[in-house]
Amino acid sequence: MSPFRDRLRGWLIRRLPVERESRLRQRRIYLLPTAMGWLLLLAALAAWVGAVNYQVSLAYALAFWIVGLALAAVLAAYRQLAGLRVEAAAGPAVFAGGAARFDLRLSNPGAAARRLRLGLLGVDAEPRDCELPGFASLTLSLAVPAARRGWLALPPCRLYSEAPFGLVRAWAVVRLSARTLVYPQPLADGRGGRFLPGASPGAGPSAGSDDFSHLDVYQPGDSPRQIAWKVLASREQLSSKRFAGPDGAGVELLDWHDYDQLAEQELRLSRLAWRVERCERLRQPYCLRLPGGSVGPQPRQRELALTALALFGSGR
Repeated sequence: MSPFRDRLRGWLIRRLPVERESRLRQRRIYLLPTAMGWLLLLAALAAWVGAVNYQVSLAYALAFWIVGLALAAVLAAYRQLAGLRVEAAAGPAVFAGGAARFDLRLSNPGAAARRLRLGLLGVDAEPRDCELPGFASLTLSLAVPAARRGWLALPPCRLYSEAPFGLVRAWAVVRLSARTLVYPQPLADGRGGRFLPGASPGAGPSAGSDDFSHLDVYQPGDSPRQIAWKVLASREQLSSKRFAGPDGAGVELLDWHDYDQLAEQELRLSRLAWRVERCERLRQPYCLRLPGGSVGPQPRQRELALTALALFGSGR
């Protein structure tokens, strides 16, 4: 793409509002002839010039017929997008290096079916084709590469249509406020675990230990003693108690300063993310300690710990 088109696209995107839901109206829809449309207009011009020079009535009729067809194509292409409602929802959080999912919902308020194409600006992917029946809605799942940790916003979406004649392209760009979280990419680390003061590596999470640690999602194989019956009775949610020995025994410490020899911040975060996933896989209670705060053993700790790593240093 040429630098001029890049600057034009950037100017267009900057002036668009970020919306939770967008409805396409007249001022948001642009119309341009396609290659076939330009060729047809050139044929109309040639027929008109010939009619003027040679006074051929049929040439006049042909020129005006082509112009009338072009005007009908403009109206038909515009109606493919006019009134269309577009909204988006973000999928679950992903790790960097993967693909985030966004669900785009298109709603047709009219009785006529619409043929559309949907693409994402700045994403190297083929546009999606869809046919939207009258008074119907359609949800499309779009994959967006997640290159870096942090918040990933849905790129601007471009909807366009050349239906029904293929002579005029109607298009519109919308910016929707959907975003998802990208965790640091886990990087394997063979470092042995450290435990909180008073703990011993052999303690580990045990159903026979005396001190309650936290509630966790029930896992097949948990003993009846571990089930939180009161939680089940009040919330109708099956949870398991996790126990640790005295003085925090069995709680592994994942500390930012374990990697003081690493100068690169992203490498530290990736190693800690891998250790969080390992503790979750082994059902090992852990405490994540970062500059400015820590995430201790508690319910839903995985999401809290990975979120803290994803947003570390961003102020968000």
